[in-house]
Amino acid sequence: MAIVVSRIDERLVHGQVAYSWSVAYNVDTIIVVDDFCAKDQMQKMLIGMAVPKGKKNHIFTVDETIQYFHDGKDLKEKIFLVAKGPEVYLKLARGDVNIKSINVGGMYFQEGKKQLSKTVYVNDQEIETFRQLQALGVESEIRTSPKDKSLDLYSLC
Repeated sequence: MAIVVSRIDERLVHGQVAYSWSVAYNVDTIIVVDDFCAKDQMQKMLIGMAVPKGKKNHIFTVDETIQYFHDGKDLKEKIFLVAKGPEVYLKLARGDVNIKSINVGGMYFQEGKKQLSKTVYVNDQEIETFRQLQALGVESEIRTSPKDKSLDLYSLC
């Protein structure tokens, strides 16, 4: 089982995530990591509808995701992880899930956030979380779509 893409997108699974990223990286499984969505049947249904036919999908809590990787359910899976923010990836990395890099695509404007790119805004806590990920050796890049030029998130914080 290999994580081929780890993405932050506050919208989780939508057309661009479901199609362009999963096709560009030839993934066969999309895992949404979100404690709220994993417990909400309506959210599960809506996310499931956005996943392309032929792709497996799971909607897990952080703890369920850690357990899934520790159990090694399907060693041949090419996985696309999606979460809303960096704190999820920090928890996964600290839980011994092999997160090598994170693609940051959509962290949107809110009062008190600093703009890093057209679609990425971060607050002080998120910057600190990214710094902790960096200290663990996790790379972070900003790209909206697979064809975009990669920007090193750490150099922009």
